[in-house]
Amino acid sequence: MEMSVRHGPVTLLSVVEDGGSLKLLVAEGESVPGPILEIGNTNSRYRFPLGARGFVEAWNAQGPAHHCAVGVGHIADRIRKLGALKGLRFTQVC
Repeated sequence: MEMSVRHGPVTLLSVVEDGGSLKLLVAEGESVPGPILEIGNTNSRYRFPLGARGFVEAWNAQGPAHHCAVGVGHIADRIRKLGALKGLRFTQVC
């Protein structure tokens, strides 16, 4: 199914296995208008404060899984609190 994320603030979340435990990896950015690949999957254009290269390098350095969740709005603080309640480490790259 092909669809896109509403334009505006977004938060990416990946659950990462790290040394036998789990951590929550988060980035806040923006879903912006512009051309996207039409490949039959959810696909949107994103902009991050680190720039494209900086984001990819920072995100990949944390060892994320292939898939991640994209939520509407900047909700990193809520995810940080959830991690604290569940005893999960939290890393925010932007």
